Amino acid sequence: MPYYVSIEQLQVGLYVQLDLHWMDHPFGFSSFKIKSDEQIKTLRQLGLEKIRYDPDRSDCKPRPAPQKSADAVVAVEAAPAPALAPDNPLILAKKARIERLRQYRQAVAQTEKALLVAARTVRSINTDLLTQPKKALAEAENFIGQVADTFLADPDVTIHAMGGKGGGEEVYHHGLNVTVLVMMMAKDLGLSTDEGRVLGLGSLFHDIGLREVPSIILRKTEPLTMAEQKVWQLHCEYGVKLGRQVGLPPEVLSIIFQHHEMMDGSGYPKKLKSADITFMARLVEVANRYDTLCNPIEFAQALSPHEALSWMFAHERSKHDPKLMEVLIRCLGVYPPGTVVHLSNGATAMVTSVNPRRPLKPMLMVYDPEVPRNEAIILDMAEEADVNISQAIKPRQLPRAAMDYLCMRKHVSYYFGDGGVAPE
Repeated sequence: MPYYVSIEQLQVGLYVQLDLHWMDHPFGFSSFKIKSDEQIKTLRQLGLEKIRYDPDRSDCKPRPAPQKSADAVVAVEAAPAPALAPDNPLILAKKARIERLRQYRQAVAQTEKALLVAARTVRSINTDLLTQPKKALAEAENFIGQVADTFLADPDVTIHAMGGKGGGEEVYHHGLNVTVLVMMMAKDLGLSTDEGRVLGLGSLFHDIGLREVPSIILRKTEPLTMAEQKVWQLHCEYGVKLGRQVGLPPEVLSIIFQHHEMMDGSGYPKKLKSADITFMARLVEVANRYDTLCNPIEFAQALSPHEALSWMFAHERSKHDPKLMEVLIRCLGVYPPGTVVHLSNGATAMVTSVNPRRPLKPMLMVYDPEVPRNEAIILDMAEEADVNISQAIKPRQLPRAAMDYLCMRKHVSYYFGDGGVAPE
């Protein structure tokens, strides 16, 4: 049974439900708990005589009704309410958020196309590496500069778009993803141009030795046998041999050789520990592990970005450089862009950008079937004191309508998968 209160009865703690189109009020949600006198002031500006409220979700009862309206709390239909004027500053602010969402969608689409072109460039570089090494290395160095110019200018958009795979370039996306992540981390660390060049080449070619591993092993989706694991692990040594052959610098060869070494000595090929592993190899290792968790050979085992970070932090903390894990989380956010989440008020949303100062309070696009997709609710969680992220989920867990509403691109395999135990 719906309950209504007069405007005079509103107070902080009431859970109200506005019977208005989303564009006719300035609030993030049409249903919310009043948390300030400022919100009450705004509600009064809507021109409503009565507002529906939910006693079960409220922290208090309405204020006593004025004498002239002692029957203000009634179970009746709400009267039609006038809308705010289109030029009202509160509505104009909401329209500005909608325009930012439109621009964000457009940026994601453009960046996804740029990533596809970049993946083709990576394929071309790898194809020419042995037959035309000088040409390939020149293209690689030029490409690393393009990565910095194209993909690091707006990292939130890039992280989100990195999931869009297609066009038969999947095999080259891992090297591209790792390169972009490494360059982001290098920028955050303030590394020099020369250091960035070495890291770029090392991350781009870190798996070069896999071309010497039999394809039957590379494409195997079930667990490898002990013998197959030993063959797979040889790709680090194969990579150094090929790298010397084409003239890669020694610093790059160290990254190729050590990018699977772990801080606790559990890695390969030499089971090195902490300081015995070069700083650059430790950096590439962190980015490589993260992308491998998100993009395993068998997509059914894929973790969401949030799950991947959580797994590395909770279950593999001793394996990774703790300072570089902090940098990775700082770059990606606790909830990387594109992560789908449930909120404490029951809503479902997708992260659109991170808040470096408050990593648990990103910007979100909220799924609401009553709101047109091109007018989707955008929330700054830093401004929502009464709403928190309760958990990250996989888009595949959503109803199809919600998945289509939130996902901004055609290819979303980067965030798909049924979970399970993280691969070793």
